[in-house]
Amino acid sequence: MYKIINLVPFEKKEKYYLDKLTDVSILIKTLERPEQLINQLYSIKKYKFNGPIIIADDSKIPYKEKILSIFPDLNITYINLPFDTGTAEGRNKMLELTHTTFFVLCDDDFIFEPRTRIPVMRKLLLENNLDILGGVFRQYNLKSRKDKLKFNFSKWLLKFNILLPATNIFEYHASFDLEGSVCRMKKAPYEPPFTLCDMTHNFFIAKTDKVKSFGGWNPILKGGEHQNFFIRAKLNDLKVATTRQCGVIHDKWSLTPVLFKELRDRSPKYKKLALLEFNIEHMENYKEVMKEDFFS
Repeated sequence: MYKIINLVPFEKKEKYYLDKLTDVSILIKTLERPEQLINQLYSIKKYKFNGPIIIADDSKIPYKEKILSIFPDLNITYINLPFDTGTAEGRNKMLELTHTTFFVLCDDDFIFEPRTRIPVMRKLLLENNLDILGGVFRQYNLKSRKDKLKFNFSKWLLKFNILLPATNIFEYHASFDLEGSVCRMKKAPYEPPFTLCDMTHNFFIAKTDKVKSFGGWNPILKGGEHQNFFIRAKLNDLKVATTRQCGVIHDKWSLTPVLFKELRDRSPKYKKLALLEFNIEHMENYKEVMKEDFFS
């Protein structure tokens, strides 16, 4: 269990404690990363969330019993799925069991902190009639010597169960146009407190009924499900935005198992399938806008 060092000024309790979120479920898809999931659940517990937590696990050997034994006081529904069911279908299975008005989507390597502020996200979503609102990641980008030194120092502190979160913000949001066989990406300059866009992070809050209305994720995808999901959302007129006011720590310290890496390496094949659903053959300006290759 990490002790998270608070690097932000003290704020009123209601801005980051989660005990009053009675209409929100947290959805976590996990695969071969029990250490990351345990760290995440400790952080959720720290901020007093007592609502439904739905976990879908398609690991070779699921770790349900271990998780439930460590967190008997959390309201966890744990789904064991056949090995390598996939991220998309795992999320769909969780969505089927979601009965709250809103849900928060998480990967298993996110860590909650005071700046996560889910109550603020919920408020922004409601007051601005949004359907999906994403946040940001805070992580080390490791591109500079200074960042590498900070990361290594942080990793050393983990020996004493102290997590020193990065202050670097990693954003992932953009708009896009669909024209025939082309998906053309466009930058969406940030304007506080949120910016309308077509695509945002895997960390987001959403209206449950809106996502259920178009079937959620394409169940065959084990890569590219993220882009596919937001194309589906756009085609179904969902209002999407992103905010810098809220976010999670991206766990870059815990070891990633070899099997997980091997399964992730198949992503380019599935990204082609993700586009095929819409007869898209080209992703234009993706690297320029998103700062990464689509098929990487």
